[in-house]
Amino acid sequence: MRESRVTDSAESTELRIRLITASVLLPIAILVSFAGGGLFFGLILPVMGIGMLEFYVMEKDTPTQGSSLTGIPTGIAVVASFYLQDDRVWQLALLLCIIFTLILEFARHPKQAGRALGQVGTTLCGVFYVAFPAAFMVSLRNAPEDGLIWIFVVFAITWGTDTFGYVFGRMFGKKKLAPSISPNKTVEGAVGGILGAWIPAFLLLLFTDALEPILIPMVAVGPLLAVGGDLFESAMKRFFRVKDSYVAGFNVFPGHGGVLDRIDALVWVASWVFLYLSLAGLF
Repeated sequence: MRESRVTDSAESTELRIRLITASVLLPIAILVSFAGGGLFFGLILPVMGIGMLEFYVMEKDTPTQGSSLTGIPTGIAVVASFYLQDDRVWQLALLLCIIFTLILEFARHPKQAGRALGQVGTTLCGVFYVAFPAAFMVSLRNAPEDGLIWIFVVFAITWGTDTFGYVFGRMFGKKKLAPSISPNKTVEGAVGGILGAWIPAFLLLLFTDALEPILIPMVAVGPLLAVGGDLFESAMKRFFRVKDSYVAGFNVFPGHGGVLDRIDALVWVASWVFLYLSLAGLF
């Protein structure tokens, strides 16, 4: 009985911290999104940098740990490239990332070519997993007409899935969704999250007169990818045997784990919305 009370108290304290953090960060994210421009770009950069650092530190002491020394500067260049609308910047940055990562790793392990190539691959994975979605967010916000709408669609899908998934999971959750990956996720929570994300996303498009038939598949698939992104990050943590992704000294989301724990769904949804709009000719 006493152990149960202690557990309930710990969960209550953690929930309180999460709510306080969310009440501070969500208004900031919304206000900066309204401002757009350099302010939005300036918010995205540090979040991206910490997220990439967490990705590389997660693989600490493994032969294929990515290089934050080359990966993070490359990520900054990628986001800057989309902000400046100059594709040559990110293309050159990727080329230099490959070259300098190879040089660094061959200097450290001159007789292990396979290890050096693995380091290059993992370093690039960090760039594509975190930096490019961040760049897509910047590019979406900079859209001349509907940029703010697209950003809030991404937020509505991501936050809706997360919030309603948590509520439905706590209230009705019984059947485990993927117990070997994320024991706390339930089928009921996932369904509730998907349905809950559709409502604000479609309402947002409706009330801004932006709802078109071609956008229905984008919104319909978005929450599925949000759930998938959450499970993907959980699978990575299990693979590398870490509980939370945060790096000591860079825990900017108290009660919420690390940056990757908060943007695991966002990176997938942002990429999906950007690519969908681009292929549909709406962006």
